[in-house]
Amino acid sequence: MESLYPAGPASVPSNLSQPKSTYKQRATLAMAGLLTFVVAYVLLTGWFIWTAYRLLSSSFQGGDGAVLGILSSLPAIFLAIFMVKALFKVKHTYQSNDIEITPTGEPQLFEFLYRIADEAQAPRPHRVFLSPQVNAAVFYDLSILNLLFPSKKNLNIGLGLVNVLTLGELKAVLAHEFGHFGQRSMAVGRWVYVAQQITAHIVAERDILDRFLRGLSRFDVRIAWIGWILSLIIWSIRSLLETVFQWVVLAQRALSREMEFQADLVAVSLTGSDALVHALHRLHAADDAWERTLSFAQREWGRDRPVKDLFTVQTQMIERVRGILADADYGHVPPVPTTAPENHRVFQAELTEPPRMWATHPPNVDREENAKQVYISAPIDDRSSWVLFQDAQTTREKLSAHIFAIAMTKANTTQAKSSSPRSGQKPPVSQKPPVPLEISLQQLNQQFNRLYLNPVYRGNYLGRSVVHAVAKPQALYNDGEVPTDEAQIQQHLAALYPESLTEDLEEIRILTKEKLGLQAIQSRRLDAPGGIIRHRGQTLKRRELPTTIKDLEQELATVQKRVNAHDRLCRTTHLAIAAQLGQGWDAYLRGLAQVLHYADHTEANLRDVQGYVSNVMAVITADRNVSRNELNRLLKAANELQQTLMQVYQQRDQIQLDAILAKSFNGATWADTLGACDLAAPTQQNISQWLQVIDNWVNGTAAVLSALKLAALEELLRSETMLAEAWRTDQSLPPAPTPSQTPTQYPVLLPGQERKRQTRLGLWDRFQTADGWLPAIMRSLVAGAVILSVLWAGTTVGSSSVTVYNGLSRPVQVQVGQAQQWVQPYATANLALPRSKQPVIETRTIDGQLIETFEAN
Repeated sequence: MESLYPAGPASVPSNLSQPKSTYKQRATLAMAGLLTFVVAYVLLTGWFIWTAYRLLSSSFQGGDGAVLGILSSLPAIFLAIFMVKALFKVKHTYQSNDIEITPTGEPQLFEFLYRIADEAQAPRPHRVFLSPQVNAAVFYDLSILNLLFPSKKNLNIGLGLVNVLTLGELKAVLAHEFGHFGQRSMAVGRWVYVAQQITAHIVAERDILDRFLRGLSRFDVRIAWIGWILSLIIWSIRSLLETVFQWVVLAQRALSREMEFQADLVAVSLTGSDALVHALHRLHAADDAWERTLSFAQREWGRDRPVKDLFTVQTQMIERVRGILADADYGHVPPVPTTAPENHRVFQAELTEPPRMWATHPPNVDREENAKQVYISAPIDDRSSWVLFQDAQTTREKLSAHIFAIAMTKANTTQAKSSSPRSGQKPPVSQKPPVPLEISLQQLNQQFNRLYLNPVYRGNYLGRSVVHAVAKPQALYNDGEVPTDEAQIQQHLAALYPESLTEDLEEIRILTKEKLGLQAIQSRRLDAPGGIIRHRGQTLKRRELPTTIKDLEQELATVQKRVNAHDRLCRTTHLAIAAQLGQGWDAYLRGLAQVLHYADHTEANLRDVQGYVSNVMAVITADRNVSRNELNRLLKAANELQQTLMQVYQQRDQIQLDAILAKSFNGATWADTLGACDLAAPTQQNISQWLQVIDNWVNGTAAVLSALKLAALEELLRSETMLAEAWRTDQSLPPAPTPSQTPTQYPVLLPGQERKRQTRLGLWDRFQTADGWLPAIMRSLVAGAVILSVLWAGTTVGSSSVTVYNGLSRPVQVQVGQAQQWVQPYATANLALPRSKQPVIETRTIDGQLIETFEAN
């Protein structure tokens, strides 16, 4: 084992990983906030229970007001049930679908884990699981006892992370996790998790009690007022608890960020300042590759070709993306310089960042600064992390098969739920044996061997549409400047895809990112790091943002104009070559461009209106209540999406694909490939069902349009390459296929014409959702006033008092039950009556002599 364990730093300050004062402050604040929430919840719940008990017990003692007492107790009983039922919804266990491993099966890995835990002075893991994720994490069961006493912590190791890290980097990540193992403040997270479930049930969930209130509120007005009042009280309880818990979450997340910093320092003390930073740097490429791997695996599974080893595919994905981006450093870590390594930084500060108060983890740039504040030098073992496993290949294949087994179970469960007597019972999905890895890699290579990914195009077609900026396919050409002689054509061919195009595309990416970042700061969707807006080395004031954004838009338009001109040059030059070669190739190229334009704009328009409907849906449901006007607004947007979707299917017969393009769809016509759509239009009666299925229709349709778009682009580039080669070598070509045809009219979505989204709620919705400081304060004041009124009313309902008049010329002591009070001569006093059936009333003189005693009827 000694040979597998990377060496640590030679010297580490003894107090390096000790919790700092800010850590302790955040822990105290989080505990105080959590205690406030618990006290508020317990007191409010207890008060409703006590009030219900008091009113019921009074009514059961008899008297003329027994029935009234029972009726008056019903609201308190209702509210008590409303508060208590959330406790029965709390989940106390963590169900893991991952694979558990033991020291017997993986002795080297467990020795590695135990040694890190011992060096970190942390508890050893109770159980260890392997997952496919690009992550490592601590988790634990949440039994009732574990909420009061320390629980045994479990470790989850993601093989998607193991696959990309070196042994030294993996040690740093695991040391970070064991830093969490030793943090007693993790108990706060357990308690907040339980409190979050209680709050979520009270605030967000609508059940039979809410349906009862809605029905009661629609009843006769002589009874409906009870439902109105109870609804107002429940709204107030939900609002107040939600506000209080938001403060708890803010405090807990502030603590979580400090816990991350402290756990990072534990890793630094065991592996040095660089290993953990290098691991964090690899996560971006690893996450992206894993998402691509899962998408690829899903397609292969759908074609009955389950992948045998997903982690080899993940590695290949990183290599492929590195080649496409022409970035040799993609997925790699910059080497640590030999001189002044403490000043070396891997991460750079971004222009914007999400609001930190809601973040559970600090930005990577801050984590690097924390790790290198006291620089600890240590070598990083560059061996593969797979050396820790007894049989790495078997482990990879076992977990890959496990992923497909889970997918199969989910598919069968979904299929069983969606089956109906009308549609019949579909046969269950069965687990297919994995194909040899060579076949999967061959399919992966075919996916990446697309022409538009070829580096010769300088990334011009990578994640960028060349037709999105033009309203008509004819605008893709410089019709008035088509070269006619060979010299011009040769000159234009030589000018295509220059090195400067790469620079222009990179400039567009940078300018777009800057513009979007400043716009996000302007709209307050994102924050500037530290609250200071820095742009190109200058500090900006908020009032300067509009001018800066306008300048950026002008810069961006200039570069985009230059790139768009190059796009037209590409299409025009090859169209001129096709015209010279004849055989109908110019018409064929125009047909491909028309299909590309149609598919691109139709998909973009469909996605845009889908996003618009999602925006409307998010706005009208923000306050968890949909009014009649809001429903009409949703129906209007939904019908626009319905019409846009149906137009795609109505025009399917007007699209004729050429013979080569049709091969991309197994020779089928576009109408057969797209199929038919029998989705009913949304109405007030079926809008809920329509919303449940519309995304499936849109996503499926958009996927087919995207496939058509990529096929048309691929064939267009292949044809242009073939024509250019034939022209250079003076080859003759056979007649071109019959050109593709598209509708003469179809929706076009140009840049800047996207449907406007609502980015800010209305005043009433902002009040209802406490969106912003002022609305939050106003809602809390209103909700607090309602609850205080309820508390005051609850103390007066069900209680009786007696008014005593002293007609004597001397002070008199009056005792009603256990209550006593002196009443001055010729004065009055009020005393509360006890709940007993016949309270005893006594009056005495100042020296204790009994004046009168009797039992009240």
